[in-house]
Amino acid sequence: MQCQPDEATALFRDLLINVTSFFRDPEAFDALQTMVIPRLFEGRGAADTVRVWAPGCATGEEVISIAIMLREHMDTMRTPPRVTIFATDIDEDALAVARAGCYPAPMLEGVSPERRKRFFTGQSGSFVVAKELRDLCVFSPHSVLRDPPFSRMDSSPAATC
Repeated sequence: MQCQPDEATALFRDLLINVTSFFRDPEAFDALQTMVIPRLFEGRGAADTVRVWAPGCATGEEVISIAIMLREHMDTMRTPPRVTIFATDIDEDALAVARAGCYPAPMLEGVSPERRKRFFTGQSGSFVVAKELRDLCVFSPHSVLRDPPFSRMDSSPAATC
């Protein structure tokens, strides 16, 4: 049998599911914003850290959506804690897109004009994620099949439903 690495790579790419968009499931994001995020910040101040893990982050749109909501909640606090979102995926090419934080204008359909103005900078037909959001996110390769899940992440009872 002959080994063809290009074919194996193509098959791997076909098996990956990269269906993602900003605020993709409005009901889920509404629940995060109203029920989960406030509880993550309860009793926390400047000396604390909130850690969130987003496995299977693909090209980062949903992670940036979460970062937007976390940043907006932090803005309501007098002394917000530090926030780190660990965003992982097995696909290095998808992670490169997520790290660059540059998305074509049509990809921002789910982002309100107010959020677009605050959290993105227009750049010749594309939008770049603002530094204040990118600083919250750590994009890293990780296989949930081979490596154990991250520990010491924050959760709330509502997040486990």
